[in-house]
Amino acid sequence: MKNYLIVCNASPFNDGSLKESLDMALIFAAIDQQVSLLLQGDALYALLQGQSIESLEIKNYLKAFGTLSLYDIEHIYVCEHSMKQRGLDIAQFAYDIITLDTSEKQALLQQQHQVVTI
Repeated sequence: MKNYLIVCNASPFNDGSLKESLDMALIFAAIDQQVSLLLQGDALYALLQGQSIESLEIKNYLKAFGTLSLYDIEHIYVCEHSMKQRGLDIAQFAYDIITLDTSEKQALLQQQHQVVTI
């Protein structure tokens, strides 16, 4: 089994990049790979409590974050620096997340067989 890390940078409100990241994570998990997600930059907004994209007239795929554990995707990592830049606190997130500082993020990247950035 290989370790895959999907790195998400894009806002959930701009384009389909975040949805593509979720889809890719689910595909890797379906073929019994060890999958984790790392959200940084504006992608963090997808994990906040009360977020919805229904007003954009697209399907609210953000709910999929709540089902990731059903696919054995147990780790959702968040860049601590991105949190601080956006004035976010861990209590604002709707899901169980793991915050990483710069050195922890580098260590995580080195542990992966494949890193996919979308």
